[in-house]
Amino acid sequence: MKIKIFQTSILLIAMFLGVSCINDAVYVGSASISNISASPEIPKASDSVVISAKITDLKGVQSAKLYFKSLGSTAFTTVGMTEGENHIFSGEISEYPLDTVVQYYIEVINIDNMTTKFPSAAPASLALYTVGVNTSSKIFVNEVFPDGTKDATDPDWVEFYNDYDVEVDLSGYYFYDNGILSSNGTKPKRVIENGVKIPAKGFLVIKTETYTSQYTVEFGLSTGGDGIYLENKEGILVAKLDFSAIITTGKKSYGCKPDGSSNLVLFNVATKGASNNNAN
Repeated sequence: MKIKIFQTSILLIAMFLGVSCINDAVYVGSASISNISASPEIPKASDSVVISAKITDLKGVQSAKLYFKSLGSTAFTTVGMTEGENHIFSGEISEYPLDTVVQYYIEVINIDNMTTKFPSAAPASLALYTVGVNTSSKIFVNEVFPDGTKDATDPDWVEFYNDYDVEVDLSGYYFYDNGILSSNGTKPKRVIENGVKIPAKGFLVIKTETYTSQYTVEFGLSTGGDGIYLENKEGILVAKLDFSAIITTGKKSYGCKPDGSSNLVLFNVATKGASNNNAN
């Protein structure tokens, strides 16, 4: 009987040691970082931004840090990320001026002193956002025609393209050019009239000047170069086209080919209210 008890004890010890070794093998590894989010998604100049991420590790997290800087800066600011419910860690990026590109990454060190980063190649590769700009917008300044008749016959116009699968209501949006932008508020932005909508995968043309008092704010586009900007009701920039170095005299237009793309072309024949995909 004693021999059997002794054998059983040896077996239990061996099983315990085996399980311990298996557990040690399972627990050796770096933490995981997932579900990264930024709030607000489109910050204004007065907003700080909270970066959140789900950080998990079988043994536990030693530290979680958020590194951030503006584009062009060499030095990062570092803040600790605090843990909330369901392993969600959060850190706050301070306010930056409008149009600033903010770059950031997350670094996690676990109990085994193993490091995980998001993005994984940081700091060579960084996550980013632009203050006051909706980089995920599918509304585009698709084509501009600055060489109009300067009267109601055929005035300057701007064409917008809606790449969403649903109609978009632009009522109350702000619409302006470089002259208004550079006035620092002394020249008002045009407010788009109620009921102005862009159909799904469709186009909308808005004249910039008519001389018939159609708009509260009228402005002409320069054939020597200009820019067009569209903001939503909250003042977030959703679309723009900078053609400050483009000469459009001779009834030429300038825009995206294909529609909504980053490939910009000077067109000899304008395609007002229609696709640019086959334009020349």
